[in-house]
Amino acid sequence: MNVKSIGRLVLAHTATDINQGAIPVLLPFLIAEHHLNYAAAATVVFAANIISIIAQPCFGYLADRHPRPWLIPAAMLCAGIGISLIGVVPSFTLGVVLVAISGIGVAAFHPEGARLIHYLAEGRKATAMSFFAVGGQMGFAIGPLLGTAAMLLLGLRGSMLLLVPTALMAGVVMYSLPSYSRVGQVQTRPRTDLPARAGEDAWVPFSLLSFVLLTRSILFHGLATFLPLFWIHVLHKSEAAGGTALTILMAASIGGNLLGGRMGDRYGYRKVALVGFVFQMIMFPFLAGVDSAGLALPLLIPVGLALSTPTSPLVVLGQSYLPNRVGLASGITLGLGFSFGGVVMPALGCVADNHGLDAAFWVMACLPFLCTALTLALPHTKTSAPAPARR
Repeated sequence: MNVKSIGRLVLAHTATDINQGAIPVLLPFLIAEHHLNYAAAATVVFAANIISIIAQPCFGYLADRHPRPWLIPAAMLCAGIGISLIGVVPSFTLGVVLVAISGIGVAAFHPEGARLIHYLAEGRKATAMSFFAVGGQMGFAIGPLLGTAAMLLLGLRGSMLLLVPTALMAGVVMYSLPSYSRVGQVQTRPRTDLPARAGEDAWVPFSLLSFVLLTRSILFHGLATFLPLFWIHVLHKSEAAGGTALTILMAASIGGNLLGGRMGDRYGYRKVALVGFVFQMIMFPFLAGVDSAGLALPLLIPVGLALSTPTSPLVVLGQSYLPNRVGLASGITLGLGFSFGGVVMPALGCVADNHGLDAAFWVMACLPFLCTALTLALPHTKTSAPAPARR
């Protein structure tokens, strides 16, 4: 496994997703600046993800046929510039457009990055993909912390500071492009090196797995979007406390991602994903029902662990269902599967506007039951457990 090259891609993933992770802590400041309701504020999350939903499968399809490693630093800069300018443009509408541009950058990054990880990992694909996914989780964890600090320091204009880590890491990746380009050139040849090349693409199981990830994405984005607002308007805490709560949740989700990847290698991807969703069924109703920060804060750690335990197993399982289309599988599972929930946020915002934020949290608490049912429907196949590495 090419540790250095994979490590740079993991950090690039972190720097890219810092921008998405910071969006929820920007919402209270945007609400105050532009006098928005919850549904309008959630439009920012919608804009960040709707482009990704359309574009990521397309970028994944192209990554399988025409690898473009140079797209990684370009995508990072696109993602960072869009978010950094949201606090300095004169109108909310223009800010939404910039967030959509940032979504294009995110859409371009994930399929190409996941494709390179898949091949650089050689015989340890599940482990490498787990680290790559954790890189994104770190971005979502660091984003609220950096965003909150920037907002408290400079107000809404502090969004400009979010470009710094993304631009720096894009420069590092750009310097390393020759090594990544060699990987891309190798993969333009017939893909006879794939361990599962002899197998056919299993589209029906992959489609079912995609529905699992889409449903989970709604839950993930719902918590990332409304947890700071829940902390402020329901639990009556400060903006800083809301950003800190989101950082704790995302930091715990990093542990869940690592745990899920390791356990998936040992016990099977489908089984570990199912256990994670069962724990979500238990923990999320507790979070939805609390009425004090003192009770809610300790729940964030088990909730975060349960939230991300199924992630890496499902991504690797999806790649194994489409062994001949790894880029496309990555674009859907790692890209589309994470972005889809953002487009549902305005609807969830309407629930919050009409019935309160606590009602929106009860809606989210029902989603793990659907994820569990869909995961149970996934077929028992040889690809649902990891195969031994070939040398």
